[in-house]
Amino acid sequence: MLSARAIAIAIAVFAVLWLALDSGLSSAEQVPGTTGAIALLALVFGLGAFVMRAGGRTERVPLLIGTALGTGSYAVVRALVF
Repeated sequence: MLSARAIAIAIAVFAVLWLALDSGLSSAEQVPGTTGAIALLALVFGLGAFVMRAGGRTERVPLLIGTALGTGSYAVVRALVF
């Protein structure tokens, strides 16, 4: 089950990505290919969480899981909406 820390990190990552890429506040236009790069980044963070758990560094797992969920969910939303 997800911890509250991982969920809070996922929401924060999603919000930061939206503000930086699609809100129009910091960039004027969308860059093609960004959705695929964000999805790959989510995969990297997910694999990092797996490696940290297997390596016994469980204190880092919620951070990496939250980051993976935030970037992955943003990639899905961006692919479906934008």
